[in-house]
Amino acid sequence: MIHCRRATIEDGEVMSQLSHQLGYVSTTEEIKERLTRLSSLPDHYVCVAEIDSGVVGWGHIQGRHSIESPSFAEIGGLVVDGIHQGMGIGKIIMSECEEWARVNGFDNIRVRCNGKRESAHRFYIAIGYEEKKWQKVFDKRL
Repeated sequence: MIHCRRATIEDGEVMSQLSHQLGYVSTTEEIKERLTRLSSLPDHYVCVAEIDSGVVGWGHIQGRHSIESPSFAEIGGLVVDGIHQGMGIGKIIMSECEEWARVNGFDNIRVRCNGKRESAHRFYIAIGYEEKKWQKVFDKRL
C-alpha cells in the first residue's frame, strides 16, 4: 500500500538519493537544510510516498505570488524511484499536492518540466494537466 506523509529531516538521505536519479546532485546535508527551511514556510509543503515504510518518492508544492497574475500553487519537484515507476506513486504524490493546494486556497496548479523529459510530459497530461507554453530558463551566478 502506498502512503503519503509530510517529509521530515530523517528523509533527507533517501530524498537525496532519489534526486540523483533525475540528475539533481544534492548532498544529504543540503537536502536536510532545505527541508528545515521549507518546513518553516507556510506556503510550502514537502511530502514523501512510502511503501512498507520505505520512501519511494517525494513531492514539493509551493504557493507562488506575483504582481502580474493571480496566485497559484506550483510543483517544485516530483521524484519517484525508477524501480517503482508505473505503480501510480507519482499520481498519489500529485493528488497529495493538489489537496494541499485546495486546502490552502489555491485554485490553479502549475508544473514546469524539463523539455527533454517526454515521459514526464505524458504523465502530467494523463493526470489532467494541460501544456501552456515552452520557455527558456536563464540563470546568473551571484
